[in-house]
Parts: sequence; C-alpha cells; structure tokens
Amino acid sequence: MPTDNSSAETSSEKAPRPAPGQRKWSHLSAILKIGVTLLILGLVVRSVDLSSAWDHIANQNLPLVVLAGIVLVFQVGLGGTRWFIILRRLDAKPSLWETLKLFYVSVFFNSYVWGGIGGDLVRAWLSYRSNISAKTAITSVVLDRAAALAGVASLVLLTAPFFLSRVGASLPLLVPIFVSMVGLAAIFVAAQFERLPIRWLRFRALSLLQGLGGSVRQVFLKPTSVLPVIGVAILSQTALGAATYTVATSLNMQVTFLECVVLMQPVALVANLPISVGGWGVRETAMIALFGLIGVPASATLVLSIQLGLLSLIVALPGGLLWLALKSRAPSLSVASSSSP
Repeated sequence: MPTDNSSAETSSEKAPRPAPGQRKWSHLSAILKIGVTLLILGLVVRSVDLSSAWDHIANQNLPLVVLAGIVLVFQVGLGGTRWFIILRRLDAKPSLWETLKLFYVSVFFNSYVWGGIGGDLVRAWLSYRSNISAKTAITSVVLDRAAALAGVASLVLLTAPFFLSRVGASLPLLVPIFVSMVGLAAIFVAAQFERLPIRWLRFRALSLLQGLGGSVRQVFLKPTSVLPVIGVAILSQTALGAATYTVATSLNMQVTFLECVVLMQPVALVANLPISVGGWGVRETAMIALFGLIGVPASATLVLSIQLGLLSLIVALPGGLLWLALKSRAPSLSVASSSSP
C-alpha cells in the first residue's frame, strides 16, 4: 500500500487531539479496569490450590509451549487475512503483506493499551494513512470485529449440541449460546439499515447507519464474501483452541482437542468484554467455570489461563517492532498512539 508522506503529515497535523474531558474519562476507565482486574485475579488466586498449580508448572513440557506460541502467531496471520478479505469486499486495494503488518500492529496495541480498542483505532488510522478512505478504514475495522465475533458465535452454536449432550444444560454454557444467537441476529438486523427510508437520511446519524448497513450486507449477506470471511474466522478460533490444547497437554491436563476448541469460544466472548485489562481476571474466571464442567481442577485451569495470557503478550511483541519501523519511516504516526484511549 503506497503512502503519500506529505499528505499524511498534513493530515496528522490537523488530526484532533482528545479533549481534556475525554482524557479524564479515559484515565478513570483505565483505573476502574485495573481495579476490577486485580480484584478478580485476587479472588481467583485465593480460591485455588497454589501448591497443586506449581506441580503442573514444575513438570511442564516446554517445547509444547513454544509450539503453542507458533500456533498463536498463525492465528494472528488468519486475523489479518480475514481483515484483508473484508477490505477487498469494500473495494479497497491493499496488499496482503501490508494488511498483515498493520493487523499485527493492532494486535500489539490491543494487548498492551489499557483501553482495549487502542489497536482498532491505530489500525483504522494507519489504513487511512495508506490511502484508504477514512470511511472504508473505520468500517473495515468494525466489520472485522463483527466477523471475529461471528466466527466465535458460529463455533459456539455448531459445537453446542455435542457439549450439551455431555454435560447437560448449565448456565455457563447456555449464556454463551444465547449471546451467540443474539450476535448473529444483530448482524442481520444491521444489514437492514441499508433500507432506511430516503427521507430519514437527512439526519447524519441515520445516514451513517445506512452506509454501515450497506457494507454489512456486502460482506455478510453475499455468499461470495461471507463464506471466506466466516470460514477464516472459524479457522482462527480453532487455532485458539489448538493453542489451548497444546499448552494443556504440556501441563499434563486430561482434556481433548475438541473440548478445548468448544470451551475457548465462550471464553473468547467473555474476555472481549471491556471490563478488565486485556481480559485478565475475566478470562481466568470463565475458564475455571467452563473447564470445571469437564472435571478439570481449578488449579490446573488457572495455570493454563495465565500461561495463555502471557504467551499472547509475547506473541504480540513483534507488532510493537513493526510499529517502531512504521514510525521511523513516517514519524508523524505518533499522533495515532497519542489519540488512543
């Protein structure tokens, strides 16, 4: 994706910076999330047998942990490919390599920025700098988020009959099933915004919704686009299950590959809620509850969850190096990070 540095620098000089009230709310939100994270982690740690957890770590197969990290890198590549397909359906013409780089940068920011959506803001900004229109850049990121959640929801619904027949109808499973159905229905409803009456479009908010509805229809309601988008999203979530299974195997946990794929989908839904830092605490609580349904001790699940979280942070680090490379090529990119929550 060629970049016009001169026009980009002009755009960055005009880019609005957060108002004092916005910065204050951002700081307050970050403090609340840190507090929630520490509280939940404290409660989780107090509820498990730490000596048993240490036994799992002491006998761990470290090469399998490295393999899990490789699988997570592959998952990042699948995420970038999913976004690339969406950009193409929106008539943008980026190269696959540049798209993968920008996506990796967003993974780094989503992992290390308190706001949780910092990576999405940076991704949209970098796309705009790469000669993609602001509307297309923002829409593509929103639709990519929707596609990722649609992949999770699809896997939840596809695997629900198998798991319900094994452990029965329990709240930890019924809630994700309900949320998945609502999420997929919401995508269909969003596509109907394209059909808003013309007389309503004089209102800017409704005009924006109408444009978004058209993009949703173009990506999610046409077989030529929805099949590859959802297919890659499902494959990406399967990779998360594979990484989980690999780490679990390294800890000598008695779980199957299918169980890890099935159980990690509700975890992915819960961990994306913007109530903690990077999903920490929420992820551990969800995993202990769900893996407990198949008889996995809380101590082992806590180690599994923490190691997955740390492994994800390590895997995200190359995105930071790519960000530094982009900044050295165009120093004005620093405005994107300063405007992130």
